[in-house]
Order: sequence, then C-alpha cells, then structure tokens
Amino acid sequence: MKKTLIQSALASLVFACALTAHAQDAAAPAPVTTELPPPALRLSEQTRIRSAVIGLVGYARGSYTEPDTLIAQQLLEGMRSKFDVTRTVWPDGRQVIASVSGNGHGEERAAMLIDADGRVQAVGLVNGHCRAAAKRDDPKVCNPLPQTVLSVFQHAGASQADAAPLVAWSKRLPSYLAAMAESDDPADVAAAQKIARVEYITGQPNVPGWRVAQLPPGFPASLHPMLVQTAEVNSSASAGKIVLPKGLAGLPMRTAYERSQRPEAQLPDAEVTLRSYEPIAKLVDTYRELAKGATLDEEGREVVFNGTDGAGRYSVRLRDAKETGVFITVASWKRK
Repeated sequence: MKKTLIQSALASLVFACALTAHAQDAAAPAPVTTELPPPALRLSEQTRIRSAVIGLVGYARGSYTEPDTLIAQQLLEGMRSKFDVTRTVWPDGRQVIASVSGNGHGEERAAMLIDADGRVQAVGLVNGHCRAAAKRDDPKVCNPLPQTVLSVFQHAGASQADAAPLVAWSKRLPSYLAAMAESDDPADVAAAQKIARVEYITGQPNVPGWRVAQLPPGFPASLHPMLVQTAEVNSSASAGKIVLPKGLAGLPMRTAYERSQRPEAQLPDAEVTLRSYEPIAKLVDTYRELAKGATLDEEGREVVFNGTDGAGRYSVRLRDAKETGVFITVASWKRK
C-alpha cells in the first residue's frame, strides 16, 4: 500500500489541526486521545479509507457484526458515526483512528492502526460474533454480554504484539458504556461491555469476490471477464426472474417502478449485479479496457457501456452509491 494513502485520507477528515500537534503528542509518555469534530464525510465514506480496508481484508466474508457478510462492509459500518471520531497518538508516532457504528451506543465499533509513515498496520472490530438465526426471519444471534470479541485483522506475517494499540483502544469504552461500567448499580456494571477475547486474523486481500456457482443460469461464459473480482455478487436474475438473493428468488426481474425508470424493449436474458468498493473512476477506466469497442453513455447518475460479443448484446451499468459502494450490473441479451 502506498505511503500516502492514509495520509491523504487524514487530511480530508479535518485532521490537519490534530496533526500540527503531532510532535507534542509524540513526545508524551502515554498515548493521547482526542475527540475530533464531525468530519465532512464519515470515515466509512472516505474513498481512501475504504481502499485501505479492502487492501487489508479484500472481499472475504465472515460473521462478526453481521452473519456471513463482507468483512470490509462490517469494518466500515463499525466506523460510520460522524459524532464519535477519535484519534489516539502513541509516543512512537503510531495513531489509532476510530469511530462507532451508526446503531446503538458504540457496542459495535472499529478502528484503524496507522504507523508513523501513514501505513495501515491493522484494523480492529469490536463485535459479538453474530450469526444467522435458526429461522430466516428472526433477528441475528450474537454472543451474550460480556462475551464481546475484539477481532484484529493484520497483514500476513505481522506480529500480534504490533496490534497492542488496538487492544488498548477496545478497552476504552464509549461514554454511554463507560458510564454503565462505572455505575453504583451492580446490575449496570455486570451488563457493561467487556472485551472477553481478542482474536488475530490474517487479512485475505486477494480472495475473489465472487464464484462461478453464484452466476445465474444462462449467463454467458464470454461475459465472465466483465465481472471484476474486486466485487461481490449483490443480486442476479435470468429468464425474467430473480435468482439471488435467495429471499427474493422467483420474483420478477424488474418491478413496475424499475420498468418505468429504465424503459427496455426486451428484458435481459440474464444479468448479474456486483457491488465494489473501488472508486468509480477506477472502475470506469477498468471497463474501458474490458469493454473495448463498446459505446459509453452517461444516463443520469449512471455510466453505461453497450456492446456486443460472440453471445450477443450486453450492457455494463455502473452506479456510484457512495458509502455503500459502486453497483455494477452486467446484462446479456443472447443472439437469437
């Protein structure tokens, strides 16, 4: 990862004033934590921070704050709040930039450990190892208090000791939880969050984001290269019906509203929608290469490539959903 990656992100997160005090902080005998004013964009919305998270954990999945979900998505959601951003500077120049999820009182939260040169060393996620309930419509099942886990994601070959600042951060509870821990009521103290276990996980930045088995029937093999690996399968459809997600399987490929917003003479024979955390400008450049010969149009908030190949006609539609990533829909109309 380039040295300037997180340094640029910090500048965009109103850290300039904090960085001017860096020399003073670094000379301090103990880490200094500062609450930062709400940034213009959430940490989870920052393109460079998203890229740093993806560079560490890739498109691997796991069950931490949500069952069987992109680890990157769970990490970013754990730093989504604009009003709980903190910066801790350690004497050796390392920094921990953290926030909490948009829900609850900070029970779920995430932090990035950055070295003195601006490189991400590790990312931590306080979570309940949540998993799917036995019944599909029931809420997720998480570890009961106080069995909260700190999951630390590191680069291959990193020492667990390198992540010590994240362990220290996890034990510094957000204000609401800290008040419970310091209460005169034993019941509140017992219910307060505690980090019962720390686990260390090697990030898998090169794990492909999708598998051929996830593609719908009838999706041409010639279009597989159009499905970038730096993305997950968000949905798919064929023969006029939704295939994924399973909870919507069998429903019409297009709702009445979608048909009104996107007039189509003929529905695609098959399509796949991916979600990527790559910057949309980078993805557009990627598809300029992948879809050589295709026409490029801008339709409102979307960028669309239309082309043909051996299987027939295809389109690639990119929509930037900002914090939640870029959605890429690759549709195929087979030659009759």
